[in-house]
Amino acid sequence: MLMDVDLSTPQVMTLKPYKRNRSADQNALSHVWYAGLAAKLHEFDAGGYKGFCKLHFGIPILREDPEFSEMYDRIFKPMPYGMKHEIMSTPGLFDVTSLMNTEQMSLYLEQIQRHFADRIQLRFPDEPQGY
Repeated sequence: MLMDVDLSTPQVMTLKPYKRNRSADQNALSHVWYAGLAAKLHEFDAGGYKGFCKLHFGIPILREDPEFSEMYDRIFKPMPYGMKHEIMSTPGLFDVTSLMNTEQMSLYLEQIQRHFADRIQLRFPDEPQGY
């Protein structure tokens, strides 16, 4: 938060135009997959799978950006896993996929698909139906 900035030392602020980079279709598909994982695997609810995927697949993708990586390492890395998962599972608490562009979101979805492939078929809309 801006209120938490120490103004007794010089600060630099970078402003970037807001641009929603990921597609609405990619976003909708990810939520369909979270619900499908919850319905089939029962380890978490849809929000829990969203948190799991954000933590295991989204964070590594975003950490390719040095600024994001520094922030994540400073704030989140020291936390226990359960706390990180809870934060990632709580709607609106910490953005991950909304920070992604379409290429990053595609990679995110592909990694989710691969990770769960032995337990559930998660398909992209243009993929043929399997046997």
